[in-house]
Amino acid sequence: MVTYVARMMDSATGAEGTYRFEHREDLMNRPADDIVAAFFEHADREVFTRGRVEYELNGAIKNKETKTVVAIGQLHMAEDAGRDNQPFTVFISAA
Repeated sequence: MVTYVARMMDSATGAEGTYRFEHREDLMNRPADDIVAAFFEHADREVFTRGRVEYELNGAIKNKETKTVVAIGQLHMAEDAGRDNQPFTVFISAA
């Protein structure tokens, strides 16, 4: 297992967070949307504790040389989370 880091920014409020997660070593060899899905699987278990969060991916690109993924989309917050849907940008790379 390898440690990856995701830096997510809320495009509506400017809030941001940095999250570390473990995943298999070859994650960065996968398509960009698979890498984003791996982060959100972690985030759903460990970060979004006030309710289920779904995400809509509007675009993701991967720089193969730097092994970095940049994605944009929208978080669809569970009703009990008490927040509206939020646009986001996330950067994911090996730690």
